[in-house]
Amino acid sequence: MARGRHPTWQEDGNGFSPNGGLARHETSSPRAFYIAIAAISLLFLLMTVAGVIVAQSSSDGAPAGGGAPVATAEPSATPQQEFAEAGAPDIQIEAGVADDPSSSTVQSPTTVGSSWSAGPTPVAPAAAAQPAAETERLAAEASRTYGVRIVLDGQDWGGSEEAQAANVGAVISAMDRLPDTVISAVVAHPHGPLTFVSNDEGRTLDGWQPYGGHPITYYTNSDQGPGGYHAANQVVLSVGATSSSIGHEVMHAYQARGVGPDEYALSLLTPEMRSFMEATGWRQTGSDEEVRAAIDQPWSVVDALYVYDGRSLTYTTGSGGGSTLVAANPFEAFAIAGSMYYTRPGWMPQPDWPEYWAWFQSHLA
Repeated sequence: MARGRHPTWQEDGNGFSPNGGLARHETSSPRAFYIAIAAISLLFLLMTVAGVIVAQSSSDGAPAGGGAPVATAEPSATPQQEFAEAGAPDIQIEAGVADDPSSSTVQSPTTVGSSWSAGPTPVAPAAAAQPAAETERLAAEASRTYGVRIVLDGQDWGGSEEAQAANVGAVISAMDRLPDTVISAVVAHPHGPLTFVSNDEGRTLDGWQPYGGHPITYYTNSDQGPGGYHAANQVVLSVGATSSSIGHEVMHAYQARGVGPDEYALSLLTPEMRSFMEATGWRQTGSDEEVRAAIDQPWSVVDALYVYDGRSLTYTTGSGGGSTLVAANPFEAFAIAGSMYYTRPGWMPQPDWPEYWAWFQSHLA
């Protein structure tokens, strides 16, 4: 949204936190990540000191607890899942097959609202397997068929030929399910055709890590590196991101096609987004001037300018239970509903959100 700020979304109910386990999908930042590390380190230090004291007070001089080592938790940054059930098996989609839940973990677009960045200094690519011939063929096919660019050099699309084919195939599957209106807009973008990169360092094509060096999937219409700050039209995928996640980010690319770098909030003032909001129950409570002024502010500022009076976005999970998606603002609601409508896994029935589907059918079909 603002300089270096990108879209964020939340899931209420059966979601997974960025560190694994059960939690709401929430905005986060690498600053919080480092605070967690510091807290764990302090806990480890206190436990170690306590162990030394107990050991010194033991009559036989043996360590407390029979000499067992003190276990410490190590934070991780595993990608979240999208449209998945807590505790359920990973939902998967086979390369090039839209409805087969069998090969690559469904992940959410784990974008966050923070603009904290590891800095503009480009990061060297991590070692990755060389792209296989089939991977190169699929990337070329995506370019010919849809006009998108899939970057293989310096990227990580998977550790095996099968994984690479599945992950590039997930991009093709997402593009194949999206309407021509969306595809034509993102490839004829003012900032160039839509580009896909893949790595587990959250690294853009120029080496920028706006959310730190961990697996994360997001769309950005800006980039920075040795050539400085510039406009972009790019989806950064964590390795193994699947069609639902990819579809979500492509919907963001569609929304941001008419705004400048990092000015995502301005898309909310377009006639198209005003129509979407009116149809689905979103109200703008702030003035247009306040929305324009928020492009350099955290997403929470934009969130406060909109209220949702529409239906609860409940859907059926893989085991037949229910879960509810929560969007912090209309920008996210559009991408959430769009990815649900066009790219949801084959096992999932279409949710009963008739006003959303009617809008997409009349505007994007």
